[in-house]
Amino acid sequence: MSKTNKKTKKLSALRREEEEVARLFAHKLHALFQTNYREYKKNNCKSKDTGGERKSNAKKVKKTSFKSLQNIKNEIKILLAFYGIGTPHLTPPNQPDLSREQVSLIDIDFEGLYFPPNSEDLSAGYRALRDAADKYDQPRLYKMSDYNLNDIPVWAEMKKFNSFRHMYRPICAQLLKINYPPEKLNRLSYLDILDTINRHNREHPEHRMSGQRTRFLKMFATCYGEEFLFKMSLLGKEKIARDFLTYIHYLDKPGRQCPKEVRYTANLFNVHHVKNRKHANELDDYSTINNFPNLSLCFTFPHHKILHTPVEMDLNPNIIFFGSFVRDFQITRNPEKERLYQQGLIKTPNFRKER
Repeated sequence: MSKTNKKTKKLSALRREEEEVARLFAHKLHALFQTNYREYKKNNCKSKDTGGERKSNAKKVKKTSFKSLQNIKNEIKILLAFYGIGTPHLTPPNQPDLSREQVSLIDIDFEGLYFPPNSEDLSAGYRALRDAADKYDQPRLYKMSDYNLNDIPVWAEMKKFNSFRHMYRPICAQLLKINYPPEKLNRLSYLDILDTINRHNREHPEHRMSGQRTRFLKMFATCYGEEFLFKMSLLGKEKIARDFLTYIHYLDKPGRQCPKEVRYTANLFNVHHVKNRKHANELDDYSTINNFPNLSLCFTFPHHKILHTPVEMDLNPNIIFFGSFVRDFQITRNPEKERLYQQGLIKTPNFRKER
């Protein structure tokens, strides 16, 4: 047998293994959540005429026993250990919880700001000046250089996050617009700052606050796009990969609409935190939870789901693309390439296929 034939045969075997393992995990997850049982209950509602159960010839699916559920969970754990995907998360004893504000900072840094704070929750001084500026044209009383956000108490935490640091000048511009007194910066609240960002986003959608999720996907496309296409083609999913890279291209481009025919891929993949966001306090600095080294790309099901069920897993941090349980189809992280990307030394290839 020639080397080419041996390679093809090995590849086919690995691909079959991935398909079988993925199906096995999917089956066990469905059994764990008793999907069929829930669907039966949903599709067999009470009859309006008798108030009883609608008659059906379908055999009722029995609820999985507690013992069977435990067996399924143990089987999943053994399979995950065998494939070396990660390790079960262990929370240190007496680990303090994140504060409500810290959770909000983490979530907005990752997703971006997509909601306006309630007006009644803003500080009285800020709200009065903002509302007055909306009603009347006012001469500028200050200049941009008068604003030093370090005078705002909450900014010390906010500036730790990439997304908020990029909003320094837009925040100052919004404060300038309402003639907010620089000497009163120390009176601004967290929600006041979020309101300035929200107003900026509405006025300048082309420069709206971007989250780490989008930045990660842009980086992934640049640094790993070609390898992603190659590995996905080995799995027989080249079209999905190319469509997803096209979807990424249109992220953060409000003036350019993503083609409908590629939007479906947004539901096929998840950006996963190697260590879950809710465990950010376990890091040396909780604000690094959304940084690139703690993020990876996964298939939504069953790959991403299995990292959270039945136990929460810390994904192997060397895996940047978890699109397969078989190592040959995964992508390993390249920190040097990511560093060059952040220095602007790598150009994004054009993966869009001519239509």
